[in-house]
Amino acid sequence: MSTKRSMVTYALPYVLVASLQYQFAKDGLQYVNPLVFMGIRYLIASTICFAIAKNFRPILNRDTLLLGGFAFLSSAFWALGLQYVSAGQSAVLSYTMPLFAIPLAVLLLREGTSRFGAFGALIGFAGVATYGLALSDVGGSTTGIVFSVINAFFWGLYTVYYRKLRNQDPVRTVATQFFIGGLLFLPFFPFVFYLNPTPGFFIDLGYVSVIGGAITLLLWNAMARMESIGSVTTLAFAVPATSVVIQAIVTGELPTPVEILGVAIMFAGIYISRLRSGKVLVAPDAAEPVVLEDAP
Repeated sequence: MSTKRSMVTYALPYVLVASLQYQFAKDGLQYVNPLVFMGIRYLIASTICFAIAKNFRPILNRDTLLLGGFAFLSSAFWALGLQYVSAGQSAVLSYTMPLFAIPLAVLLLREGTSRFGAFGALIGFAGVATYGLALSDVGGSTTGIVFSVINAFFWGLYTVYYRKLRNQDPVRTVATQFFIGGLLFLPFFPFVFYLNPTPGFFIDLGYVSVIGGAITLLLWNAMARMESIGSVTTLAFAVPATSVVIQAIVTGELPTPVEILGVAIMFAGIYISRLRSGKVLVAPDAAEPVVLEDAP
């Protein structure tokens, strides 16, 4: 199977699952403290991933420990920010992530990107910025915006570090990342613990832990192993756009014309970034990427 076809195989379910995750997580916060929610989610997802790997021994090295720490910080700020913004707004703000991931990949991995990839990322981010302006015009929470963007920074850092670890066992790496993150959440439990174990809570927890946790991270990290950070992160702009559509269907709240414009610009960025001129090829064991200008 070609790399392009493999990417589509992973990308389509990832976009759908990740887009729905914001709605389930937002609903789940009605019943539980955000840090408790993420801690339980991480420990469940860790157990599932270790079971899939059929090996419950974590991979403990410096980079994997950092990976777990970055994932912990990303999820903590995501959940805290989600208290103050809607599910669709959280998705859009979280996907400022490529703005951080692409330069971090250049700095930490010496990974280049194609001309179309870089231009597409800028276009996609312009769509996010347009949506953000619409949010501020309607009185969006500054706290929610700041927390969501901090989440995006650490998510970008996590993605770059996962690509750095692409030669490790992928499932055990994800399992270890969840395990480390879950342990980092535990010390907060005595101070912030709140949980109302209703049926709705268990539905939301099941989705964000199993489908939106283990499965989403496995799909995302599989894509991060296959293409450059620029290509993967820019492709992911489809998630906030889809989340906005899902929120409109679920809540009946139609986006404003400026929000629609922002979503349209995001999709334009995705299309441009996927054009093949100047495609970056990264060999599995290469120290640096090989850039082919004007590739067919």
